[in-house]
Amino acid sequence: MLILKSPSSFDSITDPDILKLVKLRHSQLGDEMFVSVIIIETGDSLSDIENEIGFCILTNLFDDVRFPDPDFVPCFEVLEDHGGCYEMLFIFGDGDDAIEIFIPKTGVDPLLLAMCSQFTVVIE
Repeated sequence: MLILKSPSSFDSITDPDILKLVKLRHSQLGDEMFVSVIIIETGDSLSDIENEIGFCILTNLFDDVRFPDPDFVPCFEVLEDHGGCYEMLFIFGDGDDAIEIFIPKTGVDPLLLAMCSQFTVVIE
């Protein structure tokens, strides 16, 4: 798992498609607002991811309903499908704190990928 806290760490991104997306998001937000960026890598477990971000992605934070329960509603703001990866954004408080997670479509927990597939918006 790559954890990026500043633009100076962009050179640690090895996937060119994810690097392009991260740079695009940074240019859209500007230097004043840099969100924490997490890039999931092959072999990262769901518990590793959740320990890093501090909450369970597959559990609704308000009613504790867990995916794949049919009543599950995710808590992210946006989940986009970019072909080779998903981009998930969580915004906290008044929007001054956020976490952006890039999830490749291979080598990742199948339940996380199933949730992403079900709740994604396709970007063309």
